[in-house]
Amino acid sequence: MKTTSISSLAISQSMQSTVSTAMTEITKLQDEAVTGTYSDVGLELGTRTSTSLDYSRESSRLKSVIASNSFAETRMEGSQLALTNISDAGQTLLDALTALSGNSDVNSLKVSADSAKSVLENFVSYANTAVNGEYLFSGISTDVQTFDDDFIDNVTDDFNTAFGAFRTANGIASPSDVTATQMSQFLSDYETSFDWASWTNASDTVMMTRISSSETVPTSTSANSEGFKNLVLASVIASQLSNAGLGSGALSVVSQKATQYAGTAISGVTAQQSAIGLSQERIDKANTYMNNQITIIDTQLTGLVGVDTEEASVRLSTLLNQVETSYSITSRILGLSLADYL
Repeated sequence: MKTTSISSLAISQSMQSTVSTAMTEITKLQDEAVTGTYSDVGLELGTRTSTSLDYSRESSRLKSVIASNSFAETRMEGSQLALTNISDAGQTLLDALTALSGNSDVNSLKVSADSAKSVLENFVSYANTAVNGEYLFSGISTDVQTFDDDFIDNVTDDFNTAFGAFRTANGIASPSDVTATQMSQFLSDYETSFDWASWTNASDTVMMTRISSSETVPTSTSANSEGFKNLVLASVIASQLSNAGLGSGALSVVSQKATQYAGTAISGVTAQQSAIGLSQERIDKANTYMNNQITIIDTQLTGLVGVDTEEASVRLSTLLNQVETSYSITSRILGLSLADYL
């Protein structure tokens, strides 16, 4: 009978090799149990790896577009709020002008003038609104404040200078001597010469945002609009002429013209709100479509690279038990000594 000697060292080394292999598998299974995907996608999928990469890239691209849309949505939400405030300011002016109609009481005229000035101040404040460091109504010139800080002083000075020049040219000594016809002529001439774009720092070109692969929409509005211009004209005319000592005929023309400007301004601002609202609706629809696409793509991707996490956990637990057993046996083998049996 022939016997073969097997050393305890050889046995322990063999078991250590087995444990090393098991530890590599454990690392892989731990990763898969947590992520729910293959630890090494390239090894598992082979030639299908490019397909999984295509899915991942497309999903990431769509998520990036949705994230970009969120910035545009924030800008438009801020614009809508500011436009609502501007429209409300216009309505306040319109109500004051309506109440003034036919009223020649000095105190009432002063209240109307003060109200118009307050509306102008509020308008400039709302028009200079900035969100995330971008001025909402400066068009593409988002880094430039829409109206200068001295805008109100400058525009009222310009109006009063023009009115003074008109009176001088027509030999009118006092505002009370201005007739209704003359006031109509002056206001018409001033509107014609009023170069609105030169009073703002805004660009006529508005912000455009690509909200999907095939769709680009305007996501801002510009202060160079007729609505903004008419509200300024209404406010300046009412604030400077309501309490300027005009005769009843000229004052009636001022009231009518300012009321007309205020009404047109409100309509113009409402149109701007509608345009932004349409873009908001289109972004909502685009986001819904892209989210559905992401769901489909991610489902396909999971089908390619996904693993059964429960199965991975069971295999992981089994391997851990095996390793613990191997460590225990190896320890006992290494502890054997022939001297214990002599």
